[in-house]
Amino acid sequence: MKKVQTQGVHHITLIGADRQTSIDFWEGVLGMPFIFEQPNLDVPEESHLYFDPGDGMLITVFTREDRKVDSTPNPEGIGNLHHIAFTVSRATYTQVRERLDARGIKHPGEIDRG
Repeated sequence: MKKVQTQGVHHITLIGADRQTSIDFWEGVLGMPFIFEQPNLDVPEESHLYFDPGDGMLITVFTREDRKVDSTPNPEGIGNLHHIAFTVSRATYTQVRERLDARGIKHPGEIDRG
């Protein structure tokens, strides 16, 4: 098979709940600036929110106002997102961990992977 040469990842799109919940999490908790919004070009009832993780790439989130927050864990199915890892300083890590804790958002805490 011939290799396909990409120039990198342009963005990753996740399914979110409503608009404000998504902005509150990505910008409010994680500190990623909300850049802009456009309609989801495939599903006009959804919005497509863009956030800047700070490395020149994008995290985008599809939202719908009739979608509610669901804290049920997603199954580990084929095609599901397992996790996204960001490179951050120790200070930023601590700040985000404190923000998650203050909002009662579960997380695994610090894990030393060597």
